[in-house]
Amino acid sequence: MIILGIESSCDDSGIAILEDGKNLLHNKIYSQTDIHASFGGIVPEVAARQHVSSLGNLIQEIKDLNMLNLIQGVAVTKGPGLAGSLLVGINYAKSLAYALNVPVRGINHLTGHIHAAWIENQEEIEFPVIALLVSGGHSELVLMKSHKEKILLGQTRDDAAGEVFDKVARFMDLEYPGGPVIDKRSQLSKSKTRTLPVTNIKDTLDYSFSGLKTSTIKYISKIIEQNGQLDDNLINDICYNFQDAVVEQLVIKLNMAVEEYEPKSIIVCGGVAANSHLRTRIKNESTIPVIIPSPKLCTDNGAMIAAAAFYENSFSKESELDLDVFPSLKMTD
Repeated sequence: MIILGIESSCDDSGIAILEDGKNLLHNKIYSQTDIHASFGGIVPEVAARQHVSSLGNLIQEIKDLNMLNLIQGVAVTKGPGLAGSLLVGINYAKSLAYALNVPVRGINHLTGHIHAAWIENQEEIEFPVIALLVSGGHSELVLMKSHKEKILLGQTRDDAAGEVFDKVARFMDLEYPGGPVIDKRSQLSKSKTRTLPVTNIKDTLDYSFSGLKTSTIKYISKIIEQNGQLDDNLINDICYNFQDAVVEQLVIKLNMAVEEYEPKSIIVCGGVAANSHLRTRIKNESTIPVIIPSPKLCTDNGAMIAAAAFYENSFSKESELDLDVFPSLKMTD
């Protein structure tokens, strides 16, 4: 089946055409990073307005390539995400499906991230799977016994991992988004030592990053008070110190889940899965196959939504022309 995937849950507009869950015929993403950088974060109203024009341009590109006639179904993110951004994507999807006389289905953004792993690595993944989803808004551990059977094992109790990357970077006046710049700066650190605390909530697989965020900001403030300012070497060392503490917590809980549930595969997905330190740690330490999508499939994209629709057999159900948005949708909903 050839599925058009539309993603607009936050600030990235994504359009992709995917055949049988693995052959990526088209994949384009319009990023709003430069637009929101001056604000230090995403402005929901600005994001929604930008989706209107960017999704229109992306769909026009598919039309110009004479690929619209290939589409047999339209899959679109229904949540979680920013309500305004989701509405734009869903209205485009329903209109397009109606015009092409093909079914439309709403897809959970979170399961989309997980199913991105199957696009390039479907032959390597064996159930049961433990998926670590880490992004700007989510940090979750999920046990998958099949494409449709998912059990939430743990999640962040406060800030998500990607969120604290952005906040710590902003406090040091680094570029937005914070994750890529902290990753890059941490590789330049000469000391490569961790002194910041690693949160490990006992008797649970839940995460908590707010304490680390506060500790890091206090640590930076103390250094500024002592030195007057942050030079490049100090920033590099802080980036490594902070990033290593985040990764350590993620790895601790993942290892606990693997030991308890004995999966046959591990998937690491979401925007933070592009972090080089996290990818290296998990791959080097795991005794079972670790599948991590390529960086272009870790960030929000339409291909992952089409993949989730295919592998969850979403089009076996009726079309959803009355589809609505669900900004607070959970992993297991």
